[in-house]
Amino acid sequence: MSITTLFRVILISGLVTSIVGIIAGFSLSETLPPILQEYLLQSEKKEVSNFEMVFLLVASLALLVLLPVSTVGLWKFKRWARTLYIVISIVFIPLSIFVGPIVMNSWEAMFNEIAILLEGILIAMMFMGPISEKFKHVAVTKTS
Repeated sequence: MSITTLFRVILISGLVTSIVGIIAGFSLSETLPPILQEYLLQSEKKEVSNFEMVFLLVASLALLVLLPVSTVGLWKFKRWARTLYIVISIVFIPLSIFVGPIVMNSWEAMFNEIAILLEGILIAMMFMGPISEKFKHVAVTKTS
């Protein structure tokens, strides 16, 4: 397997494991102990301020738009996509502080951990080794 293929497999695998983790979180919430299920029900009923609602909506929409854009750009080894991917990662990490306690079933946690590991591998590949050179390539166009 070529290094380019490996990079692309890791890129897609990270997205797939994230999606599977989200699905596992929603579909397996009944497997949690009753006390954690009760906590989740209480947190769903908690009132959210207008500011929090707008902030959450804007952040979610930004992620839904920017993540596919950066993924396509990374697939094509665009320099701007590498920067966008890093910015998305850096911006969304501190946002988790404001979410509060997080309850996950074991499957969701496992897929989340795998996705984070794949993201780390992807970032390392983007800045080191032969893949990093693909992001430095600049196409030259001829002018007549």
